[in-house]
Amino acid sequence: MLRSMNVKFCYLLPAFIWAISLAGCASKTALETSSAPLHVQKLDKSALKATGSENQARALPAHKAQLAFYQAPKTLAGLQLDGEISSEYARTLRYRGPNSKEQLTLTLSGLPIGWDSMPAHRAVAGYYSELRQRRVNKALSNSAYALSIISEQLVDLEGNPSAQSQMRWIEPNRPIQNQALLVTLINNHFVRISNASYQQKTRWLLQQAKRALAEFKAAQAVTAP
Repeated sequence: MLRSMNVKFCYLLPAFIWAISLAGCASKTALETSSAPLHVQKLDKSALKATGSENQARALPAHKAQLAFYQAPKTLAGLQLDGEISSEYARTLRYRGPNSKEQLTLTLSGLPIGWDSMPAHRAVAGYYSELRQRRVNKALSNSAYALSIISEQLVDLEGNPSAQSQMRWIEPNRPIQNQALLVTLINNHFVRISNASYQQKTRWLLQQAKRALAEFKAAQAVTAP
């Protein structure tokens, strides 16, 4: 597990992606342990601007993702369905708690071109690194913003690889917002769950994300591998 850090110093994951590719050649992967910390490379702000886009998996799926067959539960982890946004390549379900104090989004998307032959743990790590970098870039876009990454892990969750993180987001004139992010695979589709709260702690939010994933999978007519 990584110590808490402020991304104003700017962190990327190319070293981790390289390391995880080597792990795929070994007889045992990092996912066979109880948890595998994500190792990151520290870069300065100028290096991020020059190389950040090269470390992001922006390729679209080879064909339209078949996401319509997934059921959208009316509630997840005690939150009510608040809307849905769909495109050819992704589907996002939005959930909110009372008075909008808590919010959770579950996004389904297809694998980028060529990723269908990639080991599952490597695909999850690569997708997580893109999502992480987007948040880093947002923090760097304004000197008043800050993102503190408390912990990151790549673990085996119910038989599937899962990248999980706990974060804190800071911006002017607002309370500190605690956040959690969970990325996994179901039936060769990425599932991304992100939630945030001004009241609940990050560990609580991560547990809520895991509960939401379990409830979402239970609601489906298909069985995840």
